[in-house]
Order: sequence, then C-alpha cells, then structure tokens
Amino acid sequence: MKYALIGCGRISPNHIAAARNNGLELTAICDTEVSCMADKMLKFKLGSTVKQYTDYTEMIITETPELVAICTESGKHAEIALFCIEHGCNCIIEKPIALSIADADAIIATSIKNDSLLEGVQRELIIFYILPSKKY
Repeated sequence: MKYALIGCGRISPNHIAAARNNGLELTAICDTEVSCMADKMLKFKLGSTVKQYTDYTEMIITETPELVAICTESGKHAEIALFCIEHGCNCIIEKPIALSIADADAIIATSIKNDSLLEGVQRELIIFYILPSKKY
C-alpha cells in the first residue's frame, strides 16, 4: 500500500516505524521545514525512492498515496484531512482529529461520502483514565 507522511516532527518516527513494521510502501514525506525531512531521511535511511515535498497538495496529487498519516500541528489537521480524503486517500490523523466539533464532523462526513477509511490517533494515557471511570 502506498503510504505518505505529512509532518515530520516529534511523533513522525512512530509513524515511519509502524509503516515499515506493517509492510507499507513509504513513497513520500512532507514538511514545511526541509531540515525536519532531511533528519527523517537520514535517521531511517529512507533513500531516493522516498520523495520529499514542502507542499502537501502537490504531494497528494503527484504521488496518489492510498494512506496518509497527518502529523502536523493540530490547527491544520482539518484542512489537510479534507483535502486528502477528497483526493481518494485513507487517513490516519494524530490527536486531536480537529480543533472544533464542526471540523471533526466535516472530516467524518467527507470520509463517509468518499468511502475512505479514517483513524484518529489517541494516546494510551487517555484510555487508562477513561476505562476506570466507566466502572462508576
């Protein structure tokens, strides 16, 4: 499966490692900071087959990935997710999925309309607090 990563910050190594561990074909990475991409290219020895982009729209249109991980700052999640879904991508979105309920609803509705898969990443720490509270 063709996989692309948008955002090469702190959480991105986990997504790159997960892609490798699950046999995904990382075809492209994107970040507005070229140095962040260069760091991930070196750290993970990604090689010349992984393309680098500073514009996610160009990357999505050119590479046509089947799955995209959105690991940017939270305020951009909705805009990026909507674009990716509208262009045929399944999406993994780092927490929070959006900054407003309206944006989250739009992402979900667009995903349903386009028959794409959508996964919102949550931290395990949150689960440990929620599960015990359900007992009461």
